[in-house]
Amino acid sequence: MSETTYPQIDLSAWKKVGEGGNGAVYVNEAEPDILLKINTNDTSEKTIREEYLTPRAVFETGVPTPRIFEIVKAGEYYGVKCQNIKGKKSFARLCADNPSSIDARAVQMAQLLKEFHAKTVEDSQWIPSMKVRMLEAAEVTSLVSGKAKERLVEFVKSIPESDHLLHGDLQMGNLILADDKPYWIDLGRATHGIPQFDLGHFFLFCNIFGKKGRVQEIAHISDKQLVQFWNAFAKEYNGPDNMDAFLKDCRKYAALDIIYLGMVQKLSASERFFLGLLAKKMLK
Repeated sequence: MSETTYPQIDLSAWKKVGEGGNGAVYVNEAEPDILLKINTNDTSEKTIREEYLTPRAVFETGVPTPRIFEIVKAGEYYGVKCQNIKGKKSFARLCADNPSSIDARAVQMAQLLKEFHAKTVEDSQWIPSMKVRMLEAAEVTSLVSGKAKERLVEFVKSIPESDHLLHGDLQMGNLILADDKPYWIDLGRATHGIPQFDLGHFFLFCNIFGKKGRVQEIAHISDKQLVQFWNAFAKEYNGPDNMDAFLKDCRKYAALDIIYLGMVQKLSASERFFLGLLAKKMLK
């Protein structure tokens, strides 16, 4: 990739207002309509171009999401300037502030997700195939081996391709409300494929990682409340019929999400051992 010169940002003029696995979020009184996201996890230009161009491609499908304006640098780190949605609250925070609203918010999220999944991808350069990514993960994974790995690869190969838009990191913290208007955020992992990929990721988030205490900092609600949210969400998304088959499908795709996690995140030996056993159990 040819080198490009990007505007340099002086972070001393910006106030940090959030932090996550990939970096930090800043605001500046001089630019009140801008949110600055700096990626301190990866200094490669390729990564930030994907984080800039993928969300912009999603925006162009008509999905309500903050606009992405430009790529910048802060020292050696890359970042993006994006639209600052004023007065926003995530569905996670809304549920934490008012636990009696969990079922209603779950139903609302399911309805909004069905609209999201109804969008289709015409130009897949910046919104790639999730099946292709998952097949790569299945072929290189060390979380499972032998016959289990062979079955895993064959399962991924059997998944039909689809041009439906996928979020890629579906959870209630990545859906916000501002003046009762919803916005989807953190779309750098958006892909296209069948909805089960998103649903499996969310099943894992609510029903497995919630019980292990791995997601409470993001979800802001307890493990029992996460299960409550999932149950209301799943019934609305799928409908009341054939729930057993729906949940069985979600578990299988949650196992695939574990395999993908093993490829894109650094895990300790104990984490890899635990996740490998979990994936094999959920694939049965």
